[in-house]
Amino acid sequence: MTDTPYPSLTSDDEQARRLCALAIAFSNAKSPISSDEVHAAHYQDLSDDSFRRKFSRDRIKLVECGLVIRQVGITERDALWQADEHSFADGSTLSADDALMLDVLCTQLVADPSFAYRNELRLALAKIDHAFGTLTAARLDPAQHSHGPLQVMLACMEQGHLASITYVDARGNTTERTVAPYGHFGLRGNLYFVCAQAGKTGVDSQSLRTFRIDRVAKARQEKGRFAIPEDFCVDDHMLLPFQLGLTTCTAQLMPGPSADADMLAELDRRADVLADGARSVGVSDVVAAARWAIAADMKPIAPAELADAWQHILQEASVAQAVPQPKDYEPLSQRTMPGQRGRKGGSDTMRELMVLVSSLGTEGATLTPASVAARLGVSVERATLLINLILTACTDTDYQLPLALADDNGVVLSRSQGVTGRPIRLTTAEAQALVAALDELGFAPEDPLRVDVLEAFAPTSLSEADVTAHIEAALTQDQNETLEACSRAISAGAALTFSYQAMGQAHPAPRRVAPQAIRHVDEFWYLDTFDYGRRAQRTFRIDRMADVHIARVLEDEPVPDAPTQRQERMVGITFSGHTMLDLLEWPRLEVLGTRGKAIVTQLPFYGGMWLPRHLAACGSLATTSDDELASLARGYGKSIGDLP
Repeated sequence: MTDTPYPSLTSDDEQARRLCALAIAFSNAKSPISSDEVHAAHYQDLSDDSFRRKFSRDRIKLVECGLVIRQVGITERDALWQADEHSFADGSTLSADDALMLDVLCTQLVADPSFAYRNELRLALAKIDHAFGTLTAARLDPAQHSHGPLQVMLACMEQGHLASITYVDARGNTTERTVAPYGHFGLRGNLYFVCAQAGKTGVDSQSLRTFRIDRVAKARQEKGRFAIPEDFCVDDHMLLPFQLGLTTCTAQLMPGPSADADMLAELDRRADVLADGARSVGVSDVVAAARWAIAADMKPIAPAELADAWQHILQEASVAQAVPQPKDYEPLSQRTMPGQRGRKGGSDTMRELMVLVSSLGTEGATLTPASVAARLGVSVERATLLINLILTACTDTDYQLPLALADDNGVVLSRSQGVTGRPIRLTTAEAQALVAALDELGFAPEDPLRVDVLEAFAPTSLSEADVTAHIEAALTQDQNETLEACSRAISAGAALTFSYQAMGQAHPAPRRVAPQAIRHVDEFWYLDTFDYGRRAQRTFRIDRMADVHIARVLEDEPVPDAPTQRQERMVGITFSGHTMLDLLEWPRLEVLGTRGKAIVTQLPFYGGMWLPRHLAACGSLATTSDDELASLARGYGKSIGDLP
């Protein structure tokens, strides 16, 4: 763990962290876990329908890792779930020396481009030889070692010690503080600690502040102690991107006629609604708030400095022109960019985490960025991210791994407390890769090493295909019912009501729409509609819809003509740095590479004003190579800013 900023977390990383938490919980549960318990611990913000669907999909993802969660009973209220014991490996028949030898022998194939199963073999070997370090708990007393700010803050939070920190805010001002770290969370690729202020009279549990860890220049543990209040919940302090830091003013934002519903819902979690419909919300970064408001189609009423910043950004957007995308950028295949926003491969992230958790099976088991990077064949930055995801999994549950900080920026299982990692058997694909590698290396079928490793780790009675098909059958039934309702509503010219769990939205929101067309893109079904609440065209992903009902169209709800079929079109956007990537969400954005500090990307454009607003919010911090997108952003900047 280093003091440098963490790589930006993608939706894949967030999903992998949740799956990691589920795996730890079900691997250690002594009795079946009810749906209510799973819902409360891992899906707090979802409705019952949304939880059921997401938990089903997560179980499919866990099957991809080799872990099967089965329904083993049902109560009067809900279902009971338990990990299939056949998911877990029996390493007793394979010695540590044999595992190490196999790892060394097969490593050459992992690095051989001509070997077709390189990635699967990489993960299979990490499962089999799961000793990532030799440090013991006795060497990890925080009082005897010098740690960076992150390590000190984590140790103080775990042990209930006050921390003295030197903090440098966004303006460069340096202050000395004594704080009680209550919890931490990640946002847009940075790690934040929620702390209570401490003074001569003790800890003020009402004076909570949020500190970005990479701005903590120094930290040391103090003798003073504290206890985290029982009613403290770190989720209450997960702020909007422009609220991180000392509050400098209170803004009044008025939603426009086409205000982004998801961003408005996100704002309403932190804002007060005034009599005229404006939202009153605290602001730490005025420029960031102005950019966020533009993307959300909201107009700042006060204060004047926010309105001025908003106007200045729109002025920049109003002269935007299409700029050819750089062709001499450095592709990501040649250079791994820590903050990349493109998809890194959700399955690999998830499986890498499962491998690392499996290695934490005994007290003293250690993970360091260097050892993880070497064993998994990833960069040290990537290894650091994976360890951080494990650190922050299972927070506030009964199954949190008792990890302490180790030398070399690593972590160690310091005391078991009954919660450990358990080695998981190979998936079918991983077993295939291992058999192919053993064949390539000339191991005969009767070779003792081959027999022992397959007996210990190869899949046994579980059938991934059968398990996945069973789960998908329930999901397909849910989706088919939604598709059927949408189809009938379109045919009848009826309205449709449902609750929708948008990406980045804490709770599902009710929708009432006129459905117009159904389409299939990249393995997902989408419903094109006219949203009566927003009075605008809107597209919804069908698997995020729940409680779907057909309703009659009211007199004041005229059904617009169906739009022409929209085709996916990729547009290029080049960002001057990470500012806008960290501030706003950019779904389905793919990072192509870098040119100096510039980040070259592309993403689909279906029409509409969502992407032009986001581009306008960037002002001079981003350019597009697409004439239509530039024209729409330019027009939006002029119209909304009342510019000539």
